[in-house]
Amino acid sequence: MLRQAWNGYRGWAKTARDLQSQTERWNLAALILLIAAAAFGALSAATADPWSSGISLAAMVASAAGAYLGRQIVGSGEEESWIQARAAAEGIKSECYRYAARAGDYAVVEADAAKALASRTAGIAKQATDKNLVRSDNPVPDSGDKREPPVSMTKDWYKSGRIEDQIQYYRDARNRNQKAANQLWWIAFGAGFLAVVFGALGAYAQRFAPWIGAMTTIAAAVAAYGLIDRRKYLIASYAAMQARLEEILGLDAADPMSLPDLVTRTEDLLDAEHKAWLPQMLGTLHQAPPGTQAKG
Repeated sequence: MLRQAWNGYRGWAKTARDLQSQTERWNLAALILLIAAAAFGALSAATADPWSSGISLAAMVASAAGAYLGRQIVGSGEEESWIQARAAAEGIKSECYRYAARAGDYAVVEADAAKALASRTAGIAKQATDKNLVRSDNPVPDSGDKREPPVSMTKDWYKSGRIEDQIQYYRDARNRNQKAANQLWWIAFGAGFLAVVFGALGAYAQRFAPWIGAMTTIAAAVAAYGLIDRRKYLIASYAAMQARLEEILGLDAADPMSLPDLVTRTEDLLDAEHKAWLPQMLGTLHQAPPGTQAKG
C-alpha cells in the first residue's frame, strides 16, 4: 500500500511540475511581448518615416499577442492548477511518512493502517480531481526513489531522508527566490529610473518623451509578471521553515523523541506550512494585462 500511495505522490508532483513549467514559459513569452510592444511603440513615435510605420506595426502585433497570451494564461487556470496539484502531492507525501512511522491514526494493525492510508490519500487527491486535474503516471523507477520511506523506516533514515532533505530544499529554494527577486527588482528599478531620465530629457527634446511611458510600462510589467510579492513571501516562509526544522533536530538531539513523535511533530509543521502556502499562492496569481480582462 505504501508504494501505491507513493506513486500517487509522484504522479501529482509530476503534474504540478509540468503545469508549472508550461505556465512559466507562457508568462515569460507574454512579458517579453509586452516589453517589446512598449519599446516598439516608443521607438515608432521617436523615429522618422519611412521606418515609423513598420515599427508601429510591430508594436501593435507585439501588444496584441502579449494581451492574447495574458488572457489565455489567466483564462486557462493552469497556474491555479499546478498550485492545487502541488498541494495534493505534498499532502499525500506527508501521509506516506506518517504511515511508515505508524504515527497517529496509523498506530494500528497493518490492515487498518493500510485502509486509513488509502482513505486519506484518496481524500487528498479528490481535492485536485474536483478541479478537473488528472494525475500523471510517474511510478517509482527500477532504480528506486531515495526519498520514498522504507516499510521499516528508522529514525535515522527519517532524519536524513526527510528532515535534512527538506531543510536543504528550503535553503536552496530561498536562495533561488532571493536571487530572482533581486534581479527583478533591479530590472524594474532600472526601467523606472530611465523613465525619470527620459522625463528630464523630454523637457529639452520631444523625441525622448515617448520613452517615459515605455519605461514605466516595462517596470510595471516586470513587477507584475515577476510576482515579486509572492517571492518575498516565499523567501520569508522558507527561511522560517528551515529554522524550525533545524530546531526540531536540535530538540531531538537534546531529548530524543520516539520515531512516531518525531514524525508527527515534523509532518504537523510541514502540513501547517502547506495549508498557509496554498491560499497565499492562489492569492498572488498572475492577472491579465490592463485592458484585456473579459467583460461581463
